[in-house]
Amino acid sequence: MAGYEPLSAQDSSFVLWERRETPMHVGAIAILEAEPLRTEDGGVDADRIAKHVESRLHLLPRYRQRLAFTPLEGRPVWIDDARFDLWHHLRRAALPRPGSEHELKQLVARILSERLDRDRPLWELWIIEGLEGDRCALFAKVHHCMVDGVAGMNLLTLLMSQRPDEGPAPARPWRAEPPPAWSELALDESRRALASASALLGG
Repeated sequence: MAGYEPLSAQDSSFVLWERRETPMHVGAIAILEAEPLRTEDGGVDADRIAKHVESRLHLLPRYRQRLAFTPLEGRPVWIDDARFDLWHHLRRAALPRPGSEHELKQLVARILSERLDRDRPLWELWIIEGLEGDRCALFAKVHHCMVDGVAGMNLLTLLMSQRPDEGPAPARPWRAEPPPAWSELALDESRRALASASALLGG
């Protein structure tokens, strides 16, 4: 059987109520010294950060899953993203040096105004260079259906548990589970509907 997991009622509401003008994601930011992450050309080493992220993803399996929707009622479920590409989720931006915290907030506000791509896992990690004081920032943008309030901002928590400049652990192998067939989702949805109806009728 192919792997999938229905969203909870609360998490489903974050997906179903979302509109382009009212995106349902949250953000968290970490300010870092840029020097330990510096490359020879003076920029921040995005490849090193990417390897660091990849080495932690086995602790966050949801970050390799995307939304699918059941065929009858359109309820969202989680399935593995067979096209998962880490570089789709890692983004880069630079402030005009020396970038102030006000300019950083303006950039973050623009990033937050854009809805996440629903055809991919619902998160982005922005590497922002040029902050005054020889600093850079990591900004995590994650859909609310993936997190449990502030406690769910565990991408940055996990990344900060080992500094990127200390060297990443080897990434663990990962293979996507095959997506469920239309008939499988429809049958499961019908069973859930019958179970709900039976419960309402006291049977």
